[in-house]
Amino acid sequence: MRDIQYFLAVAKSGLLSAAADEQGVTQPALTKAVRRVEAEFGLQLFERSARGMVLTSAGLRVAEQARRLQADYADTVQLANEMRAQQSGLLRVGVTDTTSGNRVAAALGSLLSRRPGLRVRLSVDRSDTLATLVRQGELDLALVPAYEGQPLDAERTKVDNDPMLPLVRFGHPLTQRARVALADVTAYGWISGPASSAAFKALTDIFARHNLPAPRVVMEVPFASELNLSVLAATDLVTLVPRSFMRHADDSRFAVLPVPALRVPRAVVLLSRPGSGWSPLMEALRDKLLALKAAPA
Repeated sequence: MRDIQYFLAVAKSGLLSAAADEQGVTQPALTKAVRRVEAEFGLQLFERSARGMVLTSAGLRVAEQARRLQADYADTVQLANEMRAQQSGLLRVGVTDTTSGNRVAAALGSLLSRRPGLRVRLSVDRSDTLATLVRQGELDLALVPAYEGQPLDAERTKVDNDPMLPLVRFGHPLTQRARVALADVTAYGWISGPASSAAFKALTDIFARHNLPAPRVVMEVPFASELNLSVLAATDLVTLVPRSFMRHADDSRFAVLPVPALRVPRAVVLLSRPGSGWSPLMEALRDKLLALKAAPA
């Protein structure tokens, strides 16, 4: 398994030096590991050049299977740990939201207070990246938002609904209108996620369906935050925020635009690896999350 780990590290970076630094070993040790894997399968797995190492077609297929093997092995190790330690062990969790209202904080706080031997490793990233880490066995679970039609290659357990709402500052020109149409919003810039994010794709799809120009992003941000609200309060920009995030938005400073088309459906789901068993700790976290009441509308 260590040779498989080193082989995958070289496949990921394409450079022995970078893979060696990442794994904390010498380059000769990595070279020997790769040669042992190639000898085991009787195949050339890398094309080697002065610029680095690139997987051959055979190497690509072996790497795909090796990732599954590594994930299965991680599951087996975790299961053994759980059986030995019962309430102790390591729980690897991914989240996209780092605000104080994140329900993972409440769930983990409860678990940690009741299980002194529990250790938690928390990862923060985008939902698609976390889904990949779950599928590869590098995370046990990930709590992420899921938009309609968004591909997330992992098993999903729905925790809640948390739609996105259009928000502006109090006194924004649009709030002075008796009625606000989607076309009226096109005159204003947006605070939004990157073009590759599911939130931005959902937003552009809305405008496209109504034959309107794509929203003009003035400020690109990785996720909803109180910093975004500070900028929103000082400008005429528009943004989408999760309903659960509205607790951070003071009613005296912000207003939700009454534009039904901009109310974007979104679920909160717990991702797990397809076909993988759930450890007692994973089940405990899931049950805590499901027990938490959803934020009021």
